[in-house]
Amino acid sequence: MHYTTADGLTGIVTSKILGATHARFLNDSEEVIGFLDNRLPRILKSELETYVSTSEELSAQILAASQHGYDLVDEWLKKFCAGFKDAQEQTQDHYVVSFCTASDGWISRNGLLSQWRGYGQDGGYAIVFDTKGLDSLLRNDAGHYHDSEEMLVFGDVQYDEGGEGLSFVCDKQILNHLQRVRDSFAECLKRDRFWEDYKAFDSVAVLSALWKHRGFREEREVRIIVGEPSPKIQRELANEVTTPFRKIYAFSRDGITVPCIHLFEDQKLETHPIRRVIVSPHLDKEQRKKAVEILLKNHGIDTDVTVSAIPFRGK
Repeated sequence: MHYTTADGLTGIVTSKILGATHARFLNDSEEVIGFLDNRLPRILKSELETYVSTSEELSAQILAASQHGYDLVDEWLKKFCAGFKDAQEQTQDHYVVSFCTASDGWISRNGLLSQWRGYGQDGGYAIVFDTKGLDSLLRNDAGHYHDSEEMLVFGDVQYDEGGEGLSFVCDKQILNHLQRVRDSFAECLKRDRFWEDYKAFDSVAVLSALWKHRGFREEREVRIIVGEPSPKIQRELANEVTTPFRKIYAFSRDGITVPCIHLFEDQKLETHPIRRVIVSPHLDKEQRKKAVEILLKNHGIDTDVTVSAIPFRGK
């Protein structure tokens, strides 16, 4: 389900595109940086400690620092992770489309109350997409742009439960990225040539965009994440690439110009793979249902429009 406003629904149906918002402008204040600041140091810590244990010189430095109440391992990890953050900000921008999955049949039919509340008295709509259809469109989209296939991910968000362990992670794709981050870090420590040889920057980027605070768990979010080279890197590669970069657009929200990209705009779609549209709780929900049915029909989309059974209290 993709929750949106009346304008959002109309735009998606009529334009045949999906807008992906720059990750730094999403609702979670710890978006991306939460992983880089809080979880990445814990992921790398065991590899650094293993490496330090093989060096008498480093072990002696750590021991001497600890006797003065100073955690040298922690300080090194902070520096490493600050380097990751700087490198990512300078080389890659990430754009996100968010969806919610249903934890049971009732939510699948009626939507999440917390999401409906987010749209206030004006109400909202949940567009239920066909997952396989979206995946097929994304694969086709990747062929239109430079390096797009390597940095286009369609996956489940991980909700960090805190602590040192990662037992809450079950997604095989995420586990593979985590292992790649560790292995590349360990290899670079051995070579003592960190940044120029690190081979898992893309994995760090994917993990940072698929990692959220556990307070958002109810949403059971699934994301499309698209990585685009930063404007600086695009300028450097301008004379070397044979396929185009994606166009960067913008929209206004709360007085801020928010960067975004348009997925599928070069595929010239006839329709979106929409399975159903749910109208939020609202006094005028039946009228809104009729309006959506007409909108969909006029744009060649033959699908059900239903109304959420959640009670409405409002003006």
